[in-house]
Amino acid sequence: MSIFRVSINIATATRTLEELDEFTGAHATRWSGIGEPVHEFDPAGPAREISQWHLDSGVEGDTTLLEPHLAMIRPVLERMAYVPFEGVLYSSLSISLTAREHGFVFDLEPLDAALIARAGLRLRVDAYTAE
Repeated sequence: MSIFRVSINIATATRTLEELDEFTGAHATRWSGIGEPVHEFDPAGPAREISQWHLDSGVEGDTTLLEPHLAMIRPVLERMAYVPFEGVLYSSLSISLTAREHGFVFDLEPLDAALIARAGLRLRVDAYTAE
């Protein structure tokens, strides 16, 4: 396995892009507004009723190490963990893997685990084939 993307994802029906940028202290790298199709396989699905804010770690190329990705998004994790937010957010830390010839070790440091938990993020790991 190799990592090709690590991102923080936030879904909300009540906040604007600017409000989420301000809350996280970062600008979204990807954004879908309310009413926009979120997935190619379900363009009219229920996800159109929410906004989707995404921040990709920015690490380029394949790697089997999680740490470089987490290092780039750690300031946002810290802000989400300690800055109060009014309202409901559905958020996750998404780790996307591509199946290759290598193995993958999911090694999460206690500090990062604590930040992820305090920020209320779900941890989501997706694995895809290289094809």
